[in-house]
Amino acid sequence: MVTAGSPGEGALGVNGSALADRYARLQRQHEMEVRLAESLGSGCDYAEFFRALAALTDLPLWLFDPAGQLVLSSADARQCEAPDVQSLWAEFADQDQEVYLGIARTPGGVARRCLLTPVRELHTGRPTDWLMMTEGMRHLGGYDRYLVERGGVYFARHRSLHHAVRRAASDRTQGLVEKLLRRTGRGRDSADHAGEIGIDAASTCVVVAMDDSGLSTGIGEIDTLISTLGKVLDTRIFGARTPRGPALIIDAGVSERMDDSRLIEGVCRALSISLPRSGVQCGVSSAVGIAAVSDGYEEALEVVACLERFTAEHTRVLSVRDLGPARILVANGNIAAIRRYVEHTFGPLWTEQADGDMDTLMSTLAQFSRDGHNVRRTAVALSVHENTVRQRLARVRRLTGLDVLNDSFAQLSVHTALAIVALRNRAHPLWDPRARALQHPRGSRDNTRDVG
Repeated sequence: MVTAGSPGEGALGVNGSALADRYARLQRQHEMEVRLAESLGSGCDYAEFFRALAALTDLPLWLFDPAGQLVLSSADARQCEAPDVQSLWAEFADQDQEVYLGIARTPGGVARRCLLTPVRELHTGRPTDWLMMTEGMRHLGGYDRYLVERGGVYFARHRSLHHAVRRAASDRTQGLVEKLLRRTGRGRDSADHAGEIGIDAASTCVVVAMDDSGLSTGIGEIDTLISTLGKVLDTRIFGARTPRGPALIIDAGVSERMDDSRLIEGVCRALSISLPRSGVQCGVSSAVGIAAVSDGYEEALEVVACLERFTAEHTRVLSVRDLGPARILVANGNIAAIRRYVEHTFGPLWTEQADGDMDTLMSTLAQFSRDGHNVRRTAVALSVHENTVRQRLARVRRLTGLDVLNDSFAQLSVHTALAIVALRNRAHPLWDPRARALQHPRGSRDNTRDVG
């Protein structure tokens, strides 16, 4: 018989206590895994998932980005000064464990023990964030280490899952955009496709076509360009990479279309800000309704085709309104004949070399054409008196025979010739919309006069 206090009973008591402690620890870890898995599966965002993780501990929890900037903190952590995580990265790199136990110091000099783990990108292993837990009202324990380690894993899965969801949504949107751009989906189909991606059937849109073949890797992700452009325009943008190059549909919303020119000007300016400085040729359509998006796309492609006929390394952004009738001439005409047309139209304004007076007349002519043949607006734009504008245009008439003050045919000829010149000379970065007259260095005939 085993009596009380014998070695057998003592050993059994110790083993039973260890098993009970192990069971309790595993039970707690299991409950934590279930709660994190449920949060991950609920579709919550990054901040909501962090709050779910923070609810599983009574110690301060922090999330830092790769630059060491604080992203999120728990309620307990917000009562403390954020520690300096960057000083711990080198120490973390020197040890093989995924969770590092070290000393975190705040800028104010407070030191606390901490647990640190990276949130790694699943495919590359690159750290995208750093998760840290610091001591607070109690010391760190085994469960805390497990929580930090699994938290880092779940955060990585959260990023991967939401990236996959966004990619699937983006792919579907791009497919619908392509259907809108093609000539097949007309009428009711166009409205349905637009409605599926969130464009109102009564919206006014501007279509953008691009040729980025001048860049070795293209413009990159369409979604990245859309995000950058959207911040400038503050409107919804949808895009796709078509077999003919990147294309965008800019949703200007429902409007009375009283100022399409300002809308298109804004789109051109935003593109000039957002696109790379070289290697991209970009055409912008007129303002169109949903049913005419495919027509707008063809317009934008014609502008790109015009740009490609005039070699230039810099990025160029032109709209259908910029080119006017010249779009048809350049897209389908003989390039040598087009060059002769420009020289014949402008005469000495174009052929005279290194002449500042001719530059002044050319700039005035260009501004006058841009300002709708309005002397007052041209004078304001050039900061001169109205009579100065009239005198310059009178000199233009004596030199070229172009009576742009009174002859609508001369006005059309100048607008067409200037549009052809712009195909070569309009460069990125953003031009000044109030002083966008012809820009060309007079020093080289090859770079300035040869529009072909």
